[in-house]
Amino acid sequence: MLIKMRKIISLSLLSILAACGGGGGNSGDSTTTPPGNSGFPPSSTLANLCANPRANTSDRQGTVENEKSYLRSFVDETYLWYADIPSNIVAANYATPQLYFDVLKTNAKTNSGASVDQFHWSQTTASWNASSSGIAQDYGIKWMVKGTAPSFILLAADVAPGSPAALAGIKRGDVITSIDGVPVGIADLSEILSPTKVVAHQLGFNGAAEISLTPATYSTSTVLNVKTIPTAFGTVGYFTFDTHIAKSEAELIAAIKQLKAANVTDLVIDLRYNGGGLLYVASQLAYMIAGPTTTNGQIFEKLTYNDKLAAKNTVYPFYAVTTANEQLPYLGLKRVTLLVTRNTASASESIINSLRGVDVAVDLIGDLTRGKPYGFVPQDNCSYTYFAIQFKGVNQKGFGDYADGFSPTCKASDDVTHLRGDANETMLKTALSYRQTGLCPANSAGANVLGAEPGYELIRPASQEMRILAAMPH
Repeated sequence: MLIKMRKIISLSLLSILAACGGGGGNSGDSTTTPPGNSGFPPSSTLANLCANPRANTSDRQGTVENEKSYLRSFVDETYLWYADIPSNIVAANYATPQLYFDVLKTNAKTNSGASVDQFHWSQTTASWNASSSGIAQDYGIKWMVKGTAPSFILLAADVAPGSPAALAGIKRGDVITSIDGVPVGIADLSEILSPTKVVAHQLGFNGAAEISLTPATYSTSTVLNVKTIPTAFGTVGYFTFDTHIAKSEAELIAAIKQLKAANVTDLVIDLRYNGGGLLYVASQLAYMIAGPTTTNGQIFEKLTYNDKLAAKNTVYPFYAVTTANEQLPYLGLKRVTLLVTRNTASASESIINSLRGVDVAVDLIGDLTRGKPYGFVPQDNCSYTYFAIQFKGVNQKGFGDYADGFSPTCKASDDVTHLRGDANETMLKTALSYRQTGLCPANSAGANVLGAEPGYELIRPASQEMRILAAMPH
């Protein structure tokens, strides 16, 4: 059933407003022809040749074959593992440019046997651009699933404030049991997981009577639950952070200022559902945690491209200023605790790796992270934006080999029977206990409660696991 759900999500990507966008658009120079081209025409000569050109754009009349040829050249020029793309892929065998693009990637495996490239995808440019403002059109539920049809469990892992679900009283941990009068195990889930139409559906939760919910457009917040927790070893700051987009800058600054004024001596950031986003936002947050004494003159990430683009290799700093060139606040901590799961990916993992690179102790509470030391420069063509991995990041110490994820300091389960930020929620409770005793609680990963059992997985598309290289605007 999980595989089926992922297919549903993949097919719906064209209409999803991705939850962690930002920084999209043509990179400006990625269509130039680098040295060592492998016999493909320069992508710059094929750009904007579209089967269905858009009005009032730079699109020109072309064909589906032109779009496919553009993608083959673009990938050959910029993809980190361009030499590993199978040579026997026939473009004519794929009905659309997007399906063709899907297979233009390496088949290499990590040490654990997982695919090296699990992050290759495309979506409409319109949906990608909309996502950068933090606007969503859905029910406001992050869905989590366990098991297989027809007896799987589908529940609300989180509910966005101000969303249709929140206004209807749906809470984290609520289990959906029916859709339009049909038991959830055999119901059509496509318009529930990723709505494409603003149409009301009748949803039943926890076995109760169905309620009417309609997808709506609302503004998302990326930083929530900013609070202080008094403990025997000082005041601990806490907040949830779910995606790195442009508006995150102001929200993170406000959170850090609030916690600094409260004289926190420690910090727990809840990244359990944060799949990444804009790299400069990750750099800013890392600076705000550690401060100038630790980060001045140090590398946040060194970005390495393929051998054709070696001239683009970049040292990415710890940003100490805002996009308005104002000084960022900071806590100046030498230790931070992060709540993480398999849904913690990409730019979120950059925070872990970069802070460890400058000797800030980073305790990870939860589960193995996703494992994505790679990033993209989004590329637009003919109404779609394409994401091919183009660079790998390493920290100040030269480390970036975590394609199988970062292991937790203490393993702890995502306990949906409590709200995030509740000191009794398993992951946060484990974090507070570990900071006091230096020991992992023996039962932190085995609580016998719904959602704290192993096997639950957050449902989300590849577009919500990303490290996007975009110049920090000034």
